[in-house]
Amino acid sequence: MKYLRYQVIMFFFFIFFIGTGRCEAGPNSDSLKYLGHASIKIKTSEGKVIYIDPYAGTDYADSADIVLIMHEHSDHNVLTLVRKKATCHVIRSADAMKSGVYQSFTTGNIKIASVAAYNNQLRNLSYHLKSQCVGYVLEFDGIKLYHTGDTGNIPEMANLANQNITYALLPIDSLYTMSPAEATQAAAMIQAKHDIPIHTMSPPDTYSDAKVSRFTSPNKLVVHPGETIALNANTTSVKGTSAIPLMHILKQNYPNPFNPGTQFEFTLATSSFVSLAVFDILGKKVATLISEKMSAGGHSLYWNASNIPSGMYFYRLQAGNNVETKKLVLIK
Repeated sequence: MKYLRYQVIMFFFFIFFIGTGRCEAGPNSDSLKYLGHASIKIKTSEGKVIYIDPYAGTDYADSADIVLIMHEHSDHNVLTLVRKKATCHVIRSADAMKSGVYQSFTTGNIKIASVAAYNNQLRNLSYHLKSQCVGYVLEFDGIKLYHTGDTGNIPEMANLANQNITYALLPIDSLYTMSPAEATQAAAMIQAKHDIPIHTMSPPDTYSDAKVSRFTSPNKLVVHPGETIALNANTTSVKGTSAIPLMHILKQNYPNPFNPGTQFEFTLATSSFVSLAVFDILGKKVATLISEKMSAGGHSLYWNASNIPSGMYFYRLQAGNNVETKKLVLIK
């Protein structure tokens, strides 16, 4: 019992010692955080907060100025997650389309236009009828962002080609929405500068990198759940790369638990000197995996722990002044 208490004390001491610092986005930039599924959070340079289809993720702490709901299914309309300002403008699908006419709205310098989104002919499904669902085009700070939570590849997408869309968020789950191939065709119609694949699996979903790899738009921009990216009106094609976030991100190793090897992935917001090390429960370093300057963007490495005994360990990423720690378990 004394040994167990000692382990618990050392565990919390270790977490305190290692720290969990983050490099947050600056206050004067437009940004998008992908919360997961079809849920996103936008912050404008003026500090306005917009949530679209609240459901996935946990980062709903910022009080909303605008909430957009694309249809009334339970994986798109969880308004109870959102703190709303007294002046918050909530727009639901019934507000966005009246008597078959798509509506437009203006809140401050933010313009919102509802557009067609449906898949009632998709694989004989009738889950997302044209009369019950909408998409949205948001315009602010010279940025135009198109988002539709659930849709098939529909002819109305061709109407977006002359709107100079900056970012198109396209669902690719292959069941309730487009397949990756259909979304690739949709991207060609829309002609956005960046195409971000979302809604990659049916709820309760996890993110499918395999499906994302089959979405082959030349302007593909990969944003994983939990990542935040800067939005920029003056942007050029990124030719299939991952987005560089506004903060350093350390992902959970995979697989975990593992034996004997596991994969680490992390993304750097800026070029930084990076240290990635593994520690035991007592805070003793058992392996140094990286100790060098690295460029901004995504990185990964494989670790073979065949010479390490079974147990619970921690891995710490330090990039500049920012530190993040996660747990991993080796079982032999």
